[in-house]
Amino acid sequence: MRNGFPVFDADAHVIYPRDLWTRFLDKKHADRFGRRQPFPGFDTYNPVTVDGRWTQHDTIVYGRFQEAINWTTDDMRRIYGDDLLLNGFTGDRVAAALARDGIDVAVIYGPEYDMWFDGIDPELQAAMARAYNRWGQEMRETSGHRVHVSGPVPLVDIGRAVEEVAYAYETLGTRCFWARPNLFDGRTLGDRYYDPLWEALQDLGVAFGTHEFMGLKGQSFGHDRYKTFTEWHTVVHPFETMGVITSMIVHGVFERFPRLRVAYLEAGCGWLPSWLHRIDEQLEMAGEREFPELTMNATGYFRRNGWISTECEDPFVADVVRWMGDDRILFESDFPHPDSKFPHTTEEFLGQGAHILSDASKRKILWDNPVDFYRFPDAYLPTDLTEATDRSNA
Repeated sequence: MRNGFPVFDADAHVIYPRDLWTRFLDKKHADRFGRRQPFPGFDTYNPVTVDGRWTQHDTIVYGRFQEAINWTTDDMRRIYGDDLLLNGFTGDRVAAALARDGIDVAVIYGPEYDMWFDGIDPELQAAMARAYNRWGQEMRETSGHRVHVSGPVPLVDIGRAVEEVAYAYETLGTRCFWARPNLFDGRTLGDRYYDPLWEALQDLGVAFGTHEFMGLKGQSFGHDRYKTFTEWHTVVHPFETMGVITSMIVHGVFERFPRLRVAYLEAGCGWLPSWLHRIDEQLEMAGEREFPELTMNATGYFRRNGWISTECEDPFVADVVRWMGDDRILFESDFPHPDSKFPHTTEEFLGQGAHILSDASKRKILWDNPVDFYRFPDAYLPTDLTEATDRSNA
């Protein structure tokens, strides 16, 4: 809680333990994983290998972007402290770190790359989702239900995807799921191939999110044209999100599954009203012939089924409120990634003037809207909310 505002962080992350896969994977797969640094004396972030090959794009592996953005190991130790970085982002430590920022409950999204690279074996991808969800259960329990983990959906094989959602929900207590927004096997998330997944999520009443991470060893916008962090990171998050919103709407995902709840995370938000208007204009021209099953325009579907996240210092959230209201906006800290303002994300957000957001809108974005989107059981939400422990700039 910060200044009396309870805070639900809809999108956060961790630095993963080195033994994530070897510890939680079924033993038949564990020996396929390793870690290998591309440069002597330089710690590249999470250099995981599968069958001897890195799971990140070569531009990331060899680009040494961490130096450009001040996110080397030494930088992380300075920002997050030795206990968290050296002893691990465990549930209890993450909860304590987020409490410094006034964050009462958070949802973790990942893994960024390891189970999404082109050509991944469907059986291995499903096994990785199971392993990650086991780790997620541990994070939730060791954090006192303050740190939740969104379950990754192994999209390559839809049968395995639906099976994993059911297992994670029933056995591991997972109450939200996610996938990257990119093309997999030439399919967008609007493809009817994924309808069994949407049906399962809708029937369970759980939330689903999409989340881009720059650096996929596969198809993501900019992978074939940019070699700098500035260029690629500028475009990949919003462009991939614009694309997945379009495909899910026009291909009728929300028409067929009207109770599905989907959030589009870490892509900015000020562009959303204009983008939906653009889709509406194209549907006015060609929709009757190309997508005759649609009964609403894109803006209408998003108002009913969609949510968007805002970063703490984005003034263009005001444009979303102006054109679409404040009911479908979620707060994200992006902890502990380099563009997070930790431990001052809530302070930055609340510091935006009334000409950008009213206090009533801030309260909804920080708490009411994430609660409505995720709809966790009461036992998954803390009742003892306390003020931020880091007050240095308050």
